Amino acid sequence: MIARAALLLPLLLACQAAMAAKWMRLEGSHAGAFYVDRASIVKVEKTTRKAWSMQTFRKAQTTPEGHTYRSVKSLHLYACNEHTATLLAQVFYPEPLGKGEPVENYKYEKYAPEDIVPDSPQERVLSQACGKR
Repeated sequence: MIARAALLLPLLLACQAAMAAKWMRLEGSHAGAFYVDRASIVKVEKTTRKAWSMQTFRKAQTTPEGHTYRSVKSLHLYACNEHTATLLAQVFYPEPLGKGEPVENYKYEKYAPEDIVPDSPQERVLSQACGKR
């Protein structure tokens, strides 16, 4: 339990820093919307960026642990030249737009990069993060 709390502390601090977030809507539909936090984009290496995105849902969803949520913020590492994304962390919220106390937090260390699907919300985040606007 203590180890999990120690892993979650950086995420909680990052969420507090998100108060200064600059969320830009990238896509929306009857089911929900997808956003990127332009203020969170950080250059890691020459062609690698980190960025937070958020997906918000009109109807409640269920987390891996069985809690209901209406939005999830995800931190990805984007490889600009390879056109891939690696999921680093997720924070699940009970209300739309990342509102309320998080119901679950995850920090991932073992995920491999995944190819980004063309014309997807993740491709739009990659474009924002890598400067191809």
